[in-house]
Amino acid sequence: MNSSDKEHAFVKIYHAYIDEVYQYVFLRTGLEPSLAEDITQEIFLDVFKGFDKFRGLCSERTWLFKITRNKVYDYYRKQYKQFLETTCIDAENSVQISDSKQDIEFLIQKSHKSKCVLECLNSLPQHYKLILLLKYVDGRSVKEIAHITDKSNKSIDSVLQRAKSAFSKHYRMIQMEDFNYEK
Repeated sequence: MNSSDKEHAFVKIYHAYIDEVYQYVFLRTGLEPSLAEDITQEIFLDVFKGFDKFRGLCSERTWLFKITRNKVYDYYRKQYKQFLETTCIDAENSVQISDSKQDIEFLIQKSHKSKCVLECLNSLPQHYKLILLLKYVDGRSVKEIAHITDKSNKSIDSVLQRAKSAFSKHYRMIQMEDFNYEK
């Protein structure tokens, strides 16, 4: 494949999948737009670099999402090992576009719950947050999470239990604060 053909094929893939890849990354990296943009850019850079190695044994989408999953897992491993501070998530980013026909009170409650969930996630240590995202956003099993983070199943199960407990405790605390505020 010559350089011009490679660029044309890459541009086609980029335009076809950029939004889907970004959304996938965004949901799995703590809903932080700049981080999702950076990782998405790295993914497409890897796609461009590896385009010559793509042999067509699977669909372009399958190949692209294999690279995407690996890049997100690399991010998880790096974050898990470093135990970085949690990232502040702007509550506005958590509000999903919704049907205008829905009940406004329901939307306000849903928005408030989303804000509480994000606040709870952000209050947790980074490794707890990542484990919860892998488990409940990405739908990974304990065994898969252990493989991704290079930890034992027992270790991940233990961290997951502590993360759920910390999340629940903080969520109940927020609910109590809201209840007392409404009085």
